[in-house]
Amino acid sequence: MMYELMLNLPVFQGLSTNKLTEILEKIPFSFRKLRANDPLVQQGERCDEVIFLLSGRVRVITPEMDGKVLVAEDFEAPHTLSILNLFGRETASRSSIHAQSAVGVMVLDKNNFLRMLSSSRIMLVNVLNMLSSHAQGQHLMVDHYMEAEPAMRLALWMLGHSSRPAKNIFFDAEESDWCKLLHIDASELAQSVESLVVAGFVDNTDGKLKLIDRYGLRLMVSSKLAQK
Repeated sequence: MMYELMLNLPVFQGLSTNKLTEILEKIPFSFRKLRANDPLVQQGERCDEVIFLLSGRVRVITPEMDGKVLVAEDFEAPHTLSILNLFGRETASRSSIHAQSAVGVMVLDKNNFLRMLSSSRIMLVNVLNMLSSHAQGQHLMVDHYMEAEPAMRLALWMLGHSSRPAKNIFFDAEESDWCKLLHIDASELAQSVESLVVAGFVDNTDGKLKLIDRYGLRLMVSSKLAQK
């Protein structure tokens, strides 16, 4: 059962069962259990390990725009956590992560993670693809953000600050902060939100925007960008 879960994680996809067994025998993974609401990662703490979610669900909360916009995402097992903060100049976690249910995780420190990657070209390529996909998503937003009309600008921002595997994606901010962030006025914001709600991409409840069809929103954005 654990082998099947691990082979469904992006880092290990494409490995044979024999290769995975060899890795587990040589690399010192540690395992942890958490209860609902237990903290897994605190915002601002140094990221020096990769966390593999093997069971349960966690909530990741990321402050943006100096904390004026909060992005909340739920992730279900199997999923890889913390890998985006493992490398680079800033290795402090930008997010806090808490268990939403009983959770089981497998943890590997940075040095042993690098040692594991050096033992398999498949895993190395998998990790590079993960990092590249994230960077490309950020470039999509940056390249087209300011030239886009307001609803498209909001769509690009939500796509650039959310993850494809996430569930229950919420964006919580004051109207004035959305306007500053998107460089639009309150009327344009209301029209932008309404257009995305009518299209079935977003739900607007109590001032929180919930992204309910990220895939559809991505297709819409890609289609409009292709027309330019």
